[in-house]
Amino acid sequence: MFKMEYTNKGLKTNTKYAEKKWKLYINRLLGLFFIFVICFTGVILGNERSRAQLPNDISTEILEIAEVFQKEKINVQEWKLYGRKNVYKIRDLVTFQKEVNRLKQSMGHLSWNVMEEEDQWKAVGTHYNDLLKQEETLQLITTHTNASQTSYVLYEVTGYGWEKPVATEIINNFHSNLTNISHEDFEIFSCMSGDFSAKIEGGLQNTTNILLDAFSAQIVEEIQEDTFVSVSAYTDAWNNVLPTHQGKMNLQIGLRTQGMGDKTTVIVGTPIITVEY
Repeated sequence: MFKMEYTNKGLKTNTKYAEKKWKLYINRLLGLFFIFVICFTGVILGNERSRAQLPNDISTEILEIAEVFQKEKINVQEWKLYGRKNVYKIRDLVTFQKEVNRLKQSMGHLSWNVMEEEDQWKAVGTHYNDLLKQEETLQLITTHTNASQTSYVLYEVTGYGWEKPVATEIINNFHSNLTNISHEDFEIFSCMSGDFSAKIEGGLQNTTNILLDAFSAQIVEEIQEDTFVSVSAYTDAWNNVLPTHQGKMNLQIGLRTQGMGDKTTVIVGTPIITVEY
């Protein structure tokens, strides 16, 4: 009898131990499951953020230009965004220096150089972001003569190559910095340059027509040479418009080649091209 009672206690003890071990195992499984769910959700949200569109109040022309470049297999070399605004509160050197100090505080990450010459005052802040491979330049310029004085601020960012997540971050930073510089509206200019080596069927003019079709644009003005084409055009897709004698325009396309077998350089800008070509 004594042996049987001892065996029953042993069975009960083993059963309780097994139940505890099973519960611990289940809890660990549930913990791992929740960790997996959290990590998986984080990955999904991260992907959604990388695919997310820019805010509605931010111009996306440079993204649309990049899409056309990629579709037409044009290698992106560099791209630029400019913001330009007139400054009316500068009346003399004292107010110029005051505005320079304000910009230094607003854009503290820039390295500054100030030049005060007889016919022009100029402050230039620059910065290179190693992580994003991005250059920044902020200029405050006042030109003055005996008759008049003009002041404006120009903020420029330059990106190299094209990776959409990086470009999206640069574009967001660009518009955020414009707000830091001034709460007033800026004129925005976008420009992208690239090249391709493929043989051109139909010459530069055919490539120009392909690009015009891609932007749903109509020619306003055009210059054609054997190795060079420049087109000013208009597209309903973009709101930024400049008037010309031939009509309104908001797109410029430039193509240049050195000869047979050489690379063809392509530059697209809105509302105008802001680099030499």
